[in-house]
Amino acid sequence: MGNIQDKFKTLIKKEKLNDFSIYFNEYESYEEIPLFSRYKNISFLSGFSFNEKNKLLIRQGVELIGYIREVSSDYLSESELEDYFICLSITDLDFHDYKEVNCLSPHIYVSRRKKWLLSSLDLSQKNSIEENLIKEYLYSLNLNSNDVYVTKKSVNINRVYIFDRPAE
Repeated sequence: MGNIQDKFKTLIKKEKLNDFSIYFNEYESYEEIPLFSRYKNISFLSGFSFNEKNKLLIRQGVELIGYIREVSSDYLSESELEDYFICLSITDLDFHDYKEVNCLSPHIYVSRRKKWLLSSLDLSQKNSIEENLIKEYLYSLNLNSNDVYVTKKSVNINRVYIFDRPAE
């Protein structure tokens, strides 16, 4: 597993995901930054099954977001932190493309307009096939402090959002 972590570190550098300024820029509304930009960049996962690849990618994305959240106070003021939002979005949930793609596409979803964004997205949990698959992945990865959401207005689910469960 250590070798995979080294390959993910190389991927993060190659994709310039180690440039933390991209997570704190003043985007007009939000930005979705892909965990990988080309499928060849994750060719080191070729020996893994569809589900194993997805789990590895989701774990990497969740861990990266956790780290970004940890360092966010170095980049944002206290008031800016209140309106900062970061989560993992998963796309390519159209399983018709399964043979071509053979994995889901995690993105780092960021905004410095959290209140506006959350009201625009109007997130809910619909218990869809897509949500349940991601929930199964999270459960098997022991990432139980995360929830999975879709937009209420979604008819065809093509994106899910994974973020920390709010403290009760």
